[in-house]
Amino acid sequence: MQSRLEEEEEAKAALMSRIQKLTKLILISTRNSIPGYLGDVPTLQRSLSAGKDDKLASPLLDNDNPGSPSSTLALVSDASLGFSHQRSSSKLNGEISPEAESTQGVLTPDEIDLLVEQVKMLAGEIAFSTSTLKRLVDQSVDDPENSQTQIQNLEHEIQEKQRQMRALEQLIIESGEASIANASLVEMQQKVMSLMSQCHEKSFELEIKSADNCILQEQLQKKCTENKELHEKVNLLEQRLNAVSSENSSPSCSNNTVSGEYADELKRKIQSLEIENEKLKLEHVQIVEENSGLRVQNQKLAEEASYAKELASAAAVELKNLASEVTKLSLQNTKLGKELAAARDLAQTRNPVNGVNNRKYSDGVRSGRKGRISSGRSSGDEFDSWNLDPEDLKKELQARKQREAGLESALAEKEFIEDEYRKKAEEAKRREEALENDLANMWVLVAKLKKDNGALSEINGADSARELEKNQGNVVLKERQVANAPRQPEVVAVSKTEETPKEEPLVARLKARMQEMKEKEMKSQANGDANSHICKVCFESPTAAILLPCRHFCLCKSCSLACSECPICRTKISDRLFAFPS
Repeated sequence: MQSRLEEEEEAKAALMSRIQKLTKLILISTRNSIPGYLGDVPTLQRSLSAGKDDKLASPLLDNDNPGSPSSTLALVSDASLGFSHQRSSSKLNGEISPEAESTQGVLTPDEIDLLVEQVKMLAGEIAFSTSTLKRLVDQSVDDPENSQTQIQNLEHEIQEKQRQMRALEQLIIESGEASIANASLVEMQQKVMSLMSQCHEKSFELEIKSADNCILQEQLQKKCTENKELHEKVNLLEQRLNAVSSENSSPSCSNNTVSGEYADELKRKIQSLEIENEKLKLEHVQIVEENSGLRVQNQKLAEEASYAKELASAAAVELKNLASEVTKLSLQNTKLGKELAAARDLAQTRNPVNGVNNRKYSDGVRSGRKGRISSGRSSGDEFDSWNLDPEDLKKELQARKQREAGLESALAEKEFIEDEYRKKAEEAKRREEALENDLANMWVLVAKLKKDNGALSEINGADSARELEKNQGNVVLKERQVANAPRQPEVVAVSKTEETPKEEPLVARLKARMQEMKEKEMKSQANGDANSHICKVCFESPTAAILLPCRHFCLCKSCSLACSECPICRTKISDRLFAFPS
């Protein structure tokens, strides 16, 4: 009902706007047509009287509300009809005066626009009346007798307005036909197409409205039949109740049972209706709760969004502050770098000593002394060239000597520390190379033993290990000689001293390892697939490393760190991924 009331209000507003437009057009058209219609005053009076008769003959529902827009529309439509009668009478009088034919035979564009607006107004009235008809149909359930007459009046009004629309459309078509004779073929075709489209639209609208009317009539008939059935049921129930009340005095089992059944049915219906009402109330409460929850969530989300915006703004401010601090620090860093460079330049100009970075600790003191002597000489030359007081010169000499002594001591300490670090690095490299050689030898021997399946004896294995150690030691010595040419005698001495004590423990280790490997191979043959997750080098700990890039999962953690090649595919190990057993 609310939606229909809103539609009716919208239709009323549209009708009022169109009424205003029509009044403006009527005023304009009357101003333009006053000189042409001065001779047709009696015809105009006749048309107005005919319009009044038509208006009195048409039974409308708007007598109840005289201020409605439909009444004003009826007045405007009657005026337009009078205007059209005036035009037809002017056509009849045009037989006498040929000049009147030329001026009054064809409708002006303003008049055509007025007729089109009238058609639109009538269409709006029809829509408004259909909406009121729907409303009356909905209300006819309560009062069918009074509403039936109103519905019939509305239907009659709709039919009359449709007839008026058709008459206006015929006038528009006739005026278009008259104008076609004077227009060109292109304009004629365009106008014909536009008129045809308008006619099709209007016919389509009329068909839709007629279909709506048929549907409404069917609904009315259905509701009337339902009302009749309900009235019949009510009458029957009243009759039965009266019969039951009258027969209560004379006790009879059959009548009591029948009345009890009907009472039970009525109670069941009432209970079902109450249950449905309770369900609807519960659903309403749930919907209200859900709505409140959604509102609370919306508020929370809005608060979170505002908080996030505040955090973003604070973060932006902090970023700006950090950027400013970074720029300040970079500027300070550049300033300090410049100051350091200037201080170094000053130190280099004051201490022109050559080859300081390439000296060792033993030569540092001597070169420092030489530097002192040379600096003393240069300062003496400068002193000869200067003409200053001897006390000032002595102070400057003492300050320079102190600076030189401090710089020399710092350089000596740096050189000593560098030498110690170099020695430690060389020792660490040697240890790493020795360990890598030992591991490589062990790995090669194990691979050979696997290939030969234990066919070689322990003595041959020891000899091959010794030969491999010697060969690899020679290769390592050659590489070291190429890398460190001036340190060749020291490396050779170290290798000679280290070869003799390393051979015996290596042989013992190899023998013990070979025996262990043979025993483990026998066990692995007995176990079958049990060794699939055991390291392929030590055969003790489970596999825990995935070798890259070959991706073989065949070594434990310690063996993967010791080996440089994969024992399966012999590819170089670039990286390792360690897996932890569950």
